[in-house]
Amino acid sequence: MPSNAEQLVDFSQIDALLKAAGRDGVQDILNAFWRSTDQLAERLALQIEAGELNDAARSAHAIKGSAANVGASSLAMSARSVETYCRENNARDAKDALSIMTVAYANTRAMISARLEAA
Repeated sequence: MPSNAEQLVDFSQIDALLKAAGRDGVQDILNAFWRSTDQLAERLALQIEAGELNDAARSAHAIKGSAANVGASSLAMSARSVETYCRENNARDAKDALSIMTVAYANTRAMISARLEAA
């Protein structure tokens, strides 16, 4: 059974990035990912609050894809839930899923940062 950390992050992707780009290269990649995700998450929350669920679905989809690219498994899965609820025009469940995604993002960021510091 995978550990909690393994459920949050696919460390094999982080390790592959480290091997290919080195610690500094991965730090640059992740800094861009954090900036982008911060902006998208803020936009997503505003879109859901405003009832702009089609736009919110696109924002959640972007978070899902970029999270998957860096091995942020839990974030990708929670963003997929937000996207699904938005596509179903279900604002209430989208808001609840966004709360879960926000926690997943914070936990993922902490886990990946710790892994890089140890590299």
